[in-house]
Amino acid sequence: MIRYGLHYGGILGASSFAMFLVIYLTGNNPLGNISWIGAWIPIVIISIAVKSYRLHEGEGFISYGDGLKTGLATSFFGGLLSALLVFIFCTLFDSTLVDRFKEESLAQLELMEGQFKSMISESMYDQAVEAYNKIDLKSIAMNEFFNKLTSGLILSLIIAAIYKKNKPTQNPDQA
Repeated sequence: MIRYGLHYGGILGASSFAMFLVIYLTGNNPLGNISWIGAWIPIVIISIAVKSYRLHEGEGFISYGDGLKTGLATSFFGGLLSALLVFIFCTLFDSTLVDRFKEESLAQLELMEGQFKSMISESMYDQAVEAYNKIDLKSIAMNEFFNKLTSGLILSLIIAAIYKKNKPTQNPDQA
């Protein structure tokens, strides 16, 4: 199970980072809302990991628990690798990416300032602005990891249920 998590987690992390690079190379900020374009990647990779485990380790069968564990391991290692690669990229290649993300986010927040202040108090709005100002590369990398892990948990719960196939029980009279 861990072996499958490592293998497919590596593929997941590398694929997610490849999507990050594609978004970056097209002139968009991969830390912004456009990153949702890669939301399909964990679905595909976790599904392949669970199915592969079922075929190779379970001889065509897999319990819900084993499917869930395989999906979670894949999500964990994929999120870890993806966050690490984003951290390295932003440290070595484009240190302005985080600042641009903060500027874009604050600009969007300011555009909707009137709406926010009518829905929430002004102090809460000021806290949101303060929180955006505190964003740094470390918090973005941690957020990347926890987002991948959380979405991986939800996907693993669903995918494990889809691929679950228990071994048939034999009747003692038939054996």
